[in-house]
Amino acid sequence: MQVEFLLEEESAEDALRQLLPRLLPPHFVPRFRALGGWQALLDNLPTLLRGYRKRMAQPGQQALRIVVLLDADGVAERRLAALEAAAKAADLTTFGHVSEGSDFQVFNALAIQELEAWFLGDRDAIMVAFPRVKPHHFKGVDREPESHPKPNEVLWRILQAAGLYTTGKRKREWAETIAPHLNPARNTSTSFQYFCQGLAQL
Repeated sequence: MQVEFLLEEESAEDALRQLLPRLLPPHFVPRFRALGGWQALLDNLPTLLRGYRKRMAQPGQQALRIVVLLDADGVAERRLAALEAAAKAADLTTFGHVSEGSDFQVFNALAIQELEAWFLGDRDAIMVAFPRVKPHHFKGVDREPESHPKPNEVLWRILQAAGLYTTGKRKREWAETIAPHLNPARNTSTSFQYFCQGLAQL
């Protein structure tokens, strides 16, 4: 089965390339398209989904599935509504509006508030990825990663406290380094758990 991932940014692609071999069966073939920001993704989504709808009407393409991943950035309800509306306009069924066990073509997922919340949801993964990070570097950091308006800033402060990335952020490097160690069974990010749940139903 081919799965097309429409993403907000390259760091999401970097993370998913590490994660998906553990979240999808071997016969699933993922392809990635990073749109260069949330606005570009939302602007291009209606056209992209109409194109996918036409592809699905072709012989041998019925099993194609689309996964859209977008940062919530504090406006989760508004962004999810836009994603669902674009799918509906393209006459595609979504995971969020299908009865349990039924087929769907599009899985709309949000990282709340940002992709880095998925990393904060697994402190062990951060410490394995960066051995200089110790438990005391998380002092004052809420265990609920989605409670932070800017998870990327929180992660950066933790890394800086360990003497890392003192000159600037490296979001793609963080994704490539932390994602291989994420464990869904212990991750406290609710949006990450929802993402894993949706992928399991593809």
